[in-house]
Amino acid sequence: MNKFLKLAGFIAIASSAVSVSTTALAKGTLLSGMLTLSPFFMGQSGTPDCGTPLPSVDFYDSISFYSVIVGVALVLVGILIDKKEVKIISWSFAVVPIALWGYVNFAVDYEEINQTIFAYNVRTEAALANIAEGQERYKSEHGFYLKDLNKLYSHLAGAHGVDKCIRILELKTSPQGWSASAQHVNSPDKVYWDGKSGSSLKKG
Repeated sequence: MNKFLKLAGFIAIASSAVSVSTTALAKGTLLSGMLTLSPFFMGQSGTPDCGTPLPSVDFYDSISFYSVIVGVALVLVGILIDKKEVKIISWSFAVVPIALWGYVNFAVDYEEINQTIFAYNVRTEAALANIAEGQERYKSEHGFYLKDLNKLYSHLAGAHGVDKCIRILELKTSPQGWSASAQHVNSPDKVYWDGKSGSSLKKG
């Protein structure tokens, strides 16, 4: 993270800690907790064995960036305006973005998130590898690649089928080859497979 943003965040935390009442802090912390849990319930929920939906690390970076800006701005408003009511309201609202900034910087385990997302993407790659096996078998039998996924699935028995947690987003075929993109239902990433060169995950 940018060192300036972290320094500004610490200044905002210190200012608000002195000025905000205990009751306001408790309410702000509760609200921030509700907000930070919301990303995990966004998007399509998978079957029990599909794991937990995860946002990308960039999502947390955006939260960190905007929350510290909003938090510092609210603290400054409270400092610059002399009206007591405005100070209390401004500093009380500042607790939410400041607590959110603290959460994404100190409580979120980015290494674990990256490892889990990578595991999801590996499952996606495996599903595309199964499709690749089915495509090559169909091509050897009929002389062309199959574009209809519903028909292709029936030719995947030898390739152990397609993982139900994987969505096939796109399938393109031509006389020269084929390509497809897919995504695990709980991963923010897409994996691309080219019939000639294989998976984009290996390249990455």
